[in-house]
Amino acid sequence: MSYLKKFPDSSKELSHVQTIAVCAMMLALRVVLGIFSNFTLAFMPFVKIGVTFIPIVLSAYLSGPVCAAVVSGAGDVLSIILANPTAFSMNPALTACYIWEGILYGVILYESAFSIKEIIIAKAAVLILCALPLNTLILSGMMQIPYFTLLLYRAAVLVPFGVIEVLITRFIIKPLLSRIKVVRT
Repeated sequence: MSYLKKFPDSSKELSHVQTIAVCAMMLALRVVLGIFSNFTLAFMPFVKIGVTFIPIVLSAYLSGPVCAAVVSGAGDVLSIILANPTAFSMNPALTACYIWEGILYGVILYESAFSIKEIIIAKAAVLILCALPLNTLILSGMMQIPYFTLLLYRAAVLVPFGVIEVLITRFIIKPLLSRIKVVRT
């Protein structure tokens, strides 16, 4: 299937009530994980580690890039609003990067065999196109830290954690997907 064809197919998924319900559940899970599961390392406060990728990967595989982008972007905004409602510190550029991550996951994983190769390609694309260059550029501007210094620190943490995310996706999420049955009428 063509990558561009995945966008209209994913948009058509939103006409099903079951898809909207699954996306809403994934969004709720993304918000809860965004509030309670993210942590930063004490010596690297500019690197956030968590498991918020799980509902994004699930929605990307089940419903495509449009739904994954909504879950990723809206989840980021709602996590920030609900976690710290007094100090609204949302950065629209970072939210745009999270939306882009959802799109990448969706384009690669939607209607795929969900093989280890595709999982690795999806995670590598997210790291190479979003998490490392774009997020680091935005954080560099926000924190007044030189870009390449911040990039090296973030790469030292995010690349090994990317391997862990691939393993979690392969050995935890893939067995879960075999139990999920999305029935469309």
